[in-house]
Amino acid sequence: MSNKIHYGLIRAIILISIATGIVGISLGAVAASFNIPLWIPLILSLTVLAGAAEFTFVGMIATGANPIFAAFTGILINLRHLPFGLSVADFIEKNALRFVAYHIMNDESVMFGLSQKQPALKKSAYWMCGIGIAILWPVGVIIGYLLSQNIPNIYAFGIDAAFPAILFALILPLLKNKTTRNRVFLGSGLSLASIPFLPTGLPVLLSMFGLLLGRKSK
Repeated sequence: MSNKIHYGLIRAIILISIATGIVGISLGAVAASFNIPLWIPLILSLTVLAGAAEFTFVGMIATGANPIFAAFTGILINLRHLPFGLSVADFIEKNALRFVAYHIMNDESVMFGLSQKQPALKKSAYWMCGIGIAILWPVGVIIGYLLSQNIPNIYAFGIDAAFPAILFALILPLLKNKTTRNRVFLGSGLSLASIPFLPTGLPVLLSMFGLLLGRKSK
């Protein structure tokens, strides 16, 4: 099989990057609705580059929480990046560029990187998705912030549903594999069951237990 990245993969990465930018519009709109200065969500989008943590931070700040406590909560939510780092270590450059690679590591770039079979394709998909999101996420935040000042109800356009819909469409073909399907269902079940008991962002961490408990099948 060729190591050349194919059109279907490029199209999927472009779609998920655009969808992530649309979610960024939601973050900008939320910040504007609470009269939070634009520079706060913008700096977050450029430096943190992790949606769940950023939404949590903005929400906590908006309700009067201590910024330091909000930041620690965001770090706790992003603990999933620890196994992410271990999983992508084999195809990340061992040079100065690795620091950029660490910065663009997110759910989507890791997903696309690990789903490829050849090491060269893993690296190409990871970098393409990571850079795409690193660009479109802050752009979306700016657009959302500006739009929310002129549109009374920006969520009427359904922008909050675009990202999960596209992500589900991308992973649906992978569910044909029984092992993957069992692990997805188990991880999803654990995550959903914990929603009433855990803070926002933490239930997704429990879904990773699906990888440990799901049995391999032929």
